[in-house]
Amino acid sequence: MRLIIVLMLTMATIMSLAMPTLCSDDPIYDRCMSATDDPPPWCYQIEVEKIGDPKLCDNILTYWPKADGVHGWCYYRLGLKQKDCTLCNAIQKSDIKVMCRRDVCRP
Repeated sequence: MRLIIVLMLTMATIMSLAMPTLCSDDPIYDRCMSATDDPPPWCYQIEVEKIGDPKLCDNILTYWPKADGVHGWCYYRLGLKQKDCTLCNAIQKSDIKVMCRRDVCRP
């Protein structure tokens, strides 16, 4: 039992040390963590929308795992701007996915 607890604490420590290293390689993340105008997940979404690269939307869930609404909004906004219905498929939050399919995928 003690071994399991020690292993869990070791894993938690490694993960907590690895996450800042992972994030520090991302200039958008760094900029958003020091920004004061928009809170971090929304700041990241706004920057991704300016860049226009849908692959960056997945970083939102990497850095903020509970931000599925912001993640979905990221894909939704890019789908609208790029007129790309396939981006709706990456949305996890069902209400945003429905809205995306309605607004982006219509003929």
